[in-house]
Amino acid sequence: MTCRGKNASGFATVLLLLIPLSSVARQRPPQISQDEVKKHFSKAPDCEGVDIDNLEYFDFVGDGSEDAVVVASTCATGTAGPDVHAVVRRQPDGSLIDLKVPEPTDKQYSSLFGRIFYELNVQNGLLVETYHDESGRPDPLVIKCRWSAHDHEFQIVETKAPPRYKTSFDCDKAKTPVENAICYSSATASLDLALEQTYKAWLDNLDDNDSDILMKEQKEWLRKRNLICDDRSVFQCLETLYQARLLELQAFKNLHPHGSAH
Repeated sequence: MTCRGKNASGFATVLLLLIPLSSVARQRPPQISQDEVKKHFSKAPDCEGVDIDNLEYFDFVGDGSEDAVVVASTCATGTAGPDVHAVVRRQPDGSLIDLKVPEPTDKQYSSLFGRIFYELNVQNGLLVETYHDESGRPDPLVIKCRWSAHDHEFQIVETKAPPRYKTSFDCDKAKTPVENAICYSSATASLDLALEQTYKAWLDNLDDNDSDILMKEQKEWLRKRNLICDDRSVFQCLETLYQARLLELQAFKNLHPHGSAH
């Protein structure tokens, strides 16, 4: 009797342990399917096609319900690449909602050039936005976010931004895409410093008439630089123009032999 009593008690304990686990499993919401994702982002009546480029699942909240990390293309994207980058969560009523994903600041956007596109995935429990542009720089901007249970939103925990380089002007005051491109390209920044040094050295050794001519030429060159290079291939354009301008300054010396640089 004693043995049977112990066995019965042990069996009852096992049942008590198993019942809550099976109950929790039954209450866990189903994983968000690809069809649900496509339907969720097919909002416009004339734009129903959705192609999923990448779909990952992760339980950001830690409640056992996996959110869907979506990168997809709709008919509105054209040739720009995926236009959907989202984290989708299932609500208690079964419907889907988009969780707000932090966007780069205006200053961070100014470090990207040409066509901008980015990836969205999960790395080590963090939501990671990896931005690319047409500069050829590897991953120029990376933003890592963690879900905050207190604030009920994603919060940025780490940002890897591209470095800026020394130029002839204050990069903190850069306003145009061309000026920002000079600041964020080591090759163009070096050319900018070399041009400034050559220009000033030659300007200091000219008489008033020739110095006025050179200053007008330099001002006009800067205007053309900002106009011509304000496009996608800004880095290559700037390098070409700076190298040509350095040759022009050398030619200016030959045309004004009464002045000489230090």
